[in-house]
Amino acid sequence: MDKRCKICTHENLFDIDQALMAGAPFRELAAQYGVSISSLSRHTKHLRRALANGANEAEQRHQTELQDKLDLYEHRLERIFHKAQESNTLHISLGCIQEGLRIFTLRERLRQSSPGQFS
Repeated sequence: MDKRCKICTHENLFDIDQALMAGAPFRELAAQYGVSISSLSRHTKHLRRALANGANEAEQRHQTELQDKLDLYEHRLERIFHKAQESNTLHISLGCIQEGLRIFTLRERLRQSSPGQFS
């Protein structure tokens, strides 16, 4: 948020932001919090940027969680595959290979949805 913005540094920033997101009229907020309508108008740009950044951070956390789950499943699948090979159960080995391809496909989709994040 902009340090020069009177709303960003206002002691009631949270309440003002909540009211703006709820669609409260600028005129009412200006009177209630002792700020100008133009300050509120300028601040909405900061609020939109902050909300967009928050959404991006949430998406990144979600993608990291998905990546972690895929790592766990892949590790488990490798253990099952090695046990199946040791016991010479080819149908289980083949099933592991098929599931490995599914994990590979999911990883590729995840990578394409967030380029550069999971190289």
